[in-house]
Parts: sequence; C-alpha cells; structure tokens
Amino acid sequence: MPHSHSTDRTGISRRGFVTLSIAGAGVTAAAMATPEAAHADEPALAPVVADYPNQIKIAHLSDTHFFSRRLYSDCPDFTIAEHSDRKMFRESGDIIKKAMDEIVAYQPDLVILSGDLTKDGELACHQDIHAMLSDAKKRLKAAGKETQFAVINGNHDINNDLNGRDFSGGFAEHTDLVDPLAFKDLYADCGYDDAIAMFDQGGSKGGSLSYVLRPVKGVTLIAVDSCKYSTDQNGLDVDEHVTSGVVGEKLLQWIESQAKQARVAGDIVFVTQHHGVVPHFSMEPTLMGEYLVDNYEECQHRYADAGVSAVFTGHMHANDIASITTEAGNTLFDIETCATVTYPSDIRFATLGWEREKGSANVRATLALESHPLGSVDYTDFDSGSVTRIPNIEEYGHERLLTVDVVKTMIADALVAPMLDQAAANGGVKPLLAQLASGLGIGDGAAAALDGALFGAVFGMLPQSADEAFIVEIPILGSAGIWANPENQRVMVQKMEAKVGVEPYALTFDAGAMAAVQSALVSEPMAAAAGWSYYISAESLAKFLVPVYAGLDSLLVSGGRDQVLDLLRTLVETLVNQKVADGANSLFDLIKFAYGDHLHGDETCPAWVETATAQIKLTGDDAEGNPAADGSLTSFLRATINDEVVLDKLNALLKGIKINLKDLLVKEKGNIAIDIALGAIKDLGAIFGLLGGTPGNMIPNIPTLADLAHGALYSLTHDENQLGDRVNTLATGLVDPDWKPGGGSTGGDGGNGGNGGGSGSGNGSTGGGNGNGSNGGNGTGGSGNGDSTGGNGTGGSTGGSGNGGSTGGSGSTGGVGGSGTTGGNGDSAGAITGSGKPSSGKLPQTGDTNTFAAAALMGLSALAAAIHAGSRNEALDSQDTE
Repeated sequence: MPHSHSTDRTGISRRGFVTLSIAGAGVTAAAMATPEAAHADEPALAPVVADYPNQIKIAHLSDTHFFSRRLYSDCPDFTIAEHSDRKMFRESGDIIKKAMDEIVAYQPDLVILSGDLTKDGELACHQDIHAMLSDAKKRLKAAGKETQFAVINGNHDINNDLNGRDFSGGFAEHTDLVDPLAFKDLYADCGYDDAIAMFDQGGSKGGSLSYVLRPVKGVTLIAVDSCKYSTDQNGLDVDEHVTSGVVGEKLLQWIESQAKQARVAGDIVFVTQHHGVVPHFSMEPTLMGEYLVDNYEECQHRYADAGVSAVFTGHMHANDIASITTEAGNTLFDIETCATVTYPSDIRFATLGWEREKGSANVRATLALESHPLGSVDYTDFDSGSVTRIPNIEEYGHERLLTVDVVKTMIADALVAPMLDQAAANGGVKPLLAQLASGLGIGDGAAAALDGALFGAVFGMLPQSADEAFIVEIPILGSAGIWANPENQRVMVQKMEAKVGVEPYALTFDAGAMAAVQSALVSEPMAAAAGWSYYISAESLAKFLVPVYAGLDSLLVSGGRDQVLDLLRTLVETLVNQKVADGANSLFDLIKFAYGDHLHGDETCPAWVETATAQIKLTGDDAEGNPAADGSLTSFLRATINDEVVLDKLNALLKGIKINLKDLLVKEKGNIAIDIALGAIKDLGAIFGLLGGTPGNMIPNIPTLADLAHGALYSLTHDENQLGDRVNTLATGLVDPDWKPGGGSTGGDGGNGGNGGGSGSGNGSTGGGNGNGSNGGNGTGGSGNGDSTGGNGTGGSTGGSGNGGSTGGSGSTGGVGGSGTTGGNGDSAGAITGSGKPSSGKLPQTGDTNTFAAAALMGLSALAAAIHAGSRNEALDSQDTE
C-alpha cells in the first residue's frame, strides 16, 4: 500500500527547522533544531521594508514525461514501450492538467519545471505541454496573478532520436524532435524571454540552454542545462542524448559569477537543473551515478561557496532533500521533487518570506517546502475517449509502479534485447560479455582480456590447496578433487577421496556418456581404480571458449535471440517470486517497497523489510557449508536455477552450443574411461546435465554481489541525510545592499571618514547612529545607552558597543561585530547566526559511477550487475528509465 505519512499543513516541518547562515557570497553553517529552538537567541525581526516582497509562492514540478495522444495507436510497438517503463504515459496529460489546476488555485509567483517535460523529446509532445503551460499562465493572469514560469530541459527532451517515436501509424517510426535552439524558441515565454542573463543565447552545445531570472528583488533563479545531447559532451560522434549529465567548467564558472552577483544584490540564490548535485541515498553514486552530474562533488562545493542556497532537481522521480556543508562552512540543499508521471505524482509548493533584523541591513529569508498530493484525476481513455475519475492518483500510481510483467519487459525487451541486437551487428557477444563481466568485477571490460579474467575469477573462488579440494562424485569412476594450485596457476582435477564427514557433490552422466564409460571399463576393467590427473590453464580455457563464443554468435542470428529472451523472462519471474523470511512477502515485494519508499520520501522501514534486507547478504550455506534457504541473494539465485521450468529452457538453449572438453581439460596422468567420458560430452547442455537436478547449488556466494544488493535495498529505505523530504523549512541570512542607515532617537548618524567614521550617541530604545567607513576605512558605530541597541558599522567598519543590557551591533561586509555588555556578540562576518545545533546527518558515501539502468533502479542490484553494470558505452543505453 502507498505510504500514509501525515503532513503538517502549517508549512513548518515536524522533522525540524533548517537554518543557513550566509555571509557575503557564501553559506557559513547549517543547523538543525526544533522551530522554537531555532529562534531562541536570534535578533528581533521586523517586517521587511517594502522593496522586498513580504512573501512569494513557488511551485516545483518535475519529470512530467508528457506523451501526446497525437502519437498514439494501440499497436505492439507501443505496448512494448509502455510495458518497458513505470511511467503512466496514457495518463500523463491528465495528470499535468490536474497539476496545473492545483497550481492555478495556489496562485504562485514562480513555477519551476526541472526537466523531462516530454516522453522522449518529440516535437508534438513539446508543443502540447507548452500549450498546457500557456493555458495555466492565462488563467493565472485572469485571476490577477502575473506568474513567472521557468523551464529547463531534462535528458529526454533534446536530440532524442534513439527513443523519440510516433506510434500513430500502427508501428514505431521516427518523428520530429526538438534541438536546443528549437527548445529556446518554443519555451521563450517560460523563462527565456525574461532572462537577465544567458549562458549561450545562440548556441546549441552543452549547457547552452542555461539562463538567469530575477522574478522579484530578493530572488535569483539560475536555470542550469545539465544534459548531454551534443558531441562536445556525450562521448558520441552524433548529437544524441545520453542519460547522464555534467556541468562543464565554463558553465560552472558562469554559474559562480551569476550567484556571487546575486548575493551582492541581496538575493537568495536558487538553481534548478535536471540532474542532482547531492546524492539522495548513500548508494546512488555507485548504483545510479547517471542521476547525478558527473562532477557532482565539484559542483556542490562550488555552488555552495558561490552563495547558492538550494538546487531544485528531478530525474530520479523521488521526493528527497539532501544537503552538504563545505569546508568553508557553506551548506547547499538539493531539493529533489518526484515525477508527476509515476508514483507518488506529487508536486511541491513553497513559500518564501523575508523579515528584517531591526535597525540593520540583515534580512532573514525563510523557505517553507511541502509536497502536495494531486488527489483525484479525470482520465480520458486514449482508445474510447471516455472519461473516468481516478479517485487517488497516488494509489493508482502505486499499483502501476512496478509489476512482475513490467520488470520482465524492462530487463528482457528494453535492456537486454537491444544489447543482443547490437552484439549481433558489431562483432559478436564477446565484447558484450566482457562489459557485463566487468560489472561483476571480472576484468576491465575489454574483450581481449576476458578469457584471462574469467580464469582468474574461477581460480580465485576455488580452494587453494589439495587438502581443501572441492570433492565431486563421478558415476562409476569414483570421486575427484578440484582445487587451484597457486604454484603453477592451474586448476587441478584429480582422482581424490573425500575426507570423513565431507559429502561429495554428485555428478550425473546422461545415457550416452554412461554407456561410453561402461564400454571403456569392459576393455580396461582397472581404469576405474587407477589414479588420474587433469588440469585447466588460462590457455586451455581460452581455447575451449573459442567455439563457445562462435556458438553464441550463431545462436543470435538463427532464432536463438528469442530463446535467450524467453529464458531471461522466466529467470526474472522465478527470482522475484522467491519468498523472503516472513513467508508472506516475496523478493519482488521487498524490491517494490524499497523503491516506492524512496520515491515517496520520509523513508520508513517496517520489521519485515529490515529482516529481509539484512538476510540478503547472508552466505546461502549452513554451518557445515551445505546450501541453505536463508533468505540470501545466493539462496534465491540457486533456487531460481534449480527451478524445473528454468532448467528445461536452459538445457534446450545450451544444447545448441557445441564444445570440446578435451580442449579445456589437459591430461596430466590419463585414464581411458575419463577420456571417453570427456569425448561423449559434446555441448554445453551436457555439461549442465552433469550437475543433475540441482545445478544452482554450484553457484558460489559472491560477497561483493550480495553486499551490492543489500546496500541498494538498505539505502533506499534508510535516509542518511535530511529526514524531512516532504515537508521542510530552511532559512537564510541576507544583507540588503539598498538599506539606508537611520539615526538614533537623540544622536545623529556618524559621518563617513577615511580612517574613522564619526560616532553618534543616542539614549533610548532606538539605538545609536551608524558610522560608515569609506573605501575600507574604519568607521565606528554609535553607542546605544540604556536598553538600546548599538549601531551598525558598515563598509569595513566596526560595530559599536551597546551598554547596559544592550545587544552589540553587527559588522557587515567583512566588518567586525561589536560586543554587548550583556547581549550577544556580533558575528565577525556580519552574519545572522542560527542557534540550532549542527546537522547530525552524515555526508553520503560516494563511489565509482556505474550504469545500472532500470534493474538497479528497482533494487535488483544483483540481476542488474549480471546484465548491465559493466556497460561502459552509453550508446548501449537505448532506453532511458528516468
């Protein structure tokens, strides 16, 4: 069932109040406390002067992925596209309409759309969603509200020839798309016409869609084009989109410059972009690095130190707020909002208000954030045109978020099928296998090094001495030990008796092999008792694999492709239906919960999820080393391979791949019966048959794979950063450059001086005058006596001291705050400091970026690793999932 977290409609987070202190062009510290504690020792605030608005409203939505009905027909190609994704394409337009209705009712001053506006960059989709935005603007204007719309592109929106299709003719065909220049023209009235700065107005390369808005005094929004769609950034030889993102150095410098200028102007600075800059779960850099910009660590620090307070992002389809604090003490928040087109289909509302510290240029800006559920949606059926009310789009989306059929289609049809097609067209399966193996930590992805890497992996998993050899029982011939000999780098296969208490693994000959061995023993009856020894070397494995690769290549061009995909669907279905510890839920239920939990935000972890997640990384063996159903990934994989239906399909596929076992096993001390048996095994299916009815039990525990699966599930259900993902409030200190100092009740303002401002002294509650030092001179703020407040030194000045229970004035623009006799001390950087304690959330762990595509997205880390983790070529990603 969907989450049922309560929402505090006051706009103040029940989880905490986040305070940022900004000095000059940077953020100095982050604090987390209760709303009451956050204000405990702060200066008195008064309503802000007229040139700052009292409050503005902001709406943020992301990843609308609109699909136009003009491109639709009920055809097999559309069915595959629809079932290869979790997005509600048919409902997308009606969900957007409901979102626009809610936005019009909210009457915001600023609407931010952080990319992936369309299904896949189709011109018709761009045109239709723009029309919906224009209609919302007109309705807001008719209600007396001039709302600024600000859009930025996502990875799906520009130069998407890989995926942009028109299905209206009964099949998928290429359609008109949108390039960067067309995007600027089409959305001119959604940010570009009102921009006060453009990064590359006439350009069409990476970053060129970036621009700056200043909708009101006090707010600067920098819209950053983080997408890769041109040859200067995408690693391809054509202008085509890829999933990942980056902020190039020139663009990053431009963002820093714009942010610093905005801070000098007294503005709070926001950025919006599609890709994140702060990880939203600890495993994101490892599992889903494409959902952060490539240089996210550099961006997060340089954004924060330039004065950016928060980044509104999307891409991951999740509600999450994460933060980092730089070494300079500056904190940046990444405010990620979920997709409207997938569960939970929220939009995000925010209010931004200003209050001034009495008698100073210091202003507090407070941003209160709240996820806003859309509720009911009226859906117009694409085929019949009939209208049906969906009572709750969140519950409706949760039902469609993930199904076993969707998982099968995503992995087999959307992920693996294009990879097989590319392998068949570009030199065979070996390069593909090398890429996949690298995702498991085997090799570096290079086809030339695959054979050696495979040998090294097998060698490393086997016992490293004869005393610890793995014992198998061979029909008629007795037992044999298999072990890795470090001295000669050979895998030894030798006649060997099992130790007492050790149960050998029983091999099974098929009828043909059994008859051949029996015939050999008739002619040489002592062969079964004689000792024998064979070995596998790196060279013999490479020789053995030559016909295996050839057989796989032949399979792909002779109908075997469909066999592979059918087997894969069966494997996936069998795997995800394995029961976890409680017996009531399956591995699929666990994956769906973890994924949906993160998408919803404010993660929870019920007991059954906690237990099942912990068991995923167990070994799959009991205390004696025998296979055990312990809820581990290893035990699930073994049970999947041992499934009768899986075995039948696997054997049928493998029988088509011919082999020569004598190439693999080199005779050291021969045996005629063994030689005959080896010759009788002529295909991979026969090798598989040796393992009997439980070949899956041969799957070893691979700790790195189990840890990866555990890490994905755990990090999706345990928020290690900001806890308030759906409701949160942050406050930022600003310095108003337009503020004019006022006089005390008796004393006048101090004059301006090169090395010493005059000081005004006033008695009474209004405080002393304010001294200005010109050109870096040292002015002295006036002294307030009685219950007064000391004046403020500006422009390199020293704040005056308050006497008799007063509060010291604060120095600004690098000045030094004066000290009150009993009051607080002025901050040395002229900042408004929050009284809360530092956030206890840990900075998320980072790691190497790997491509996991759809399967990793859903927590199927192990399966994804075996399919797609090692892919180094983004051109293989024929379908984006977010």
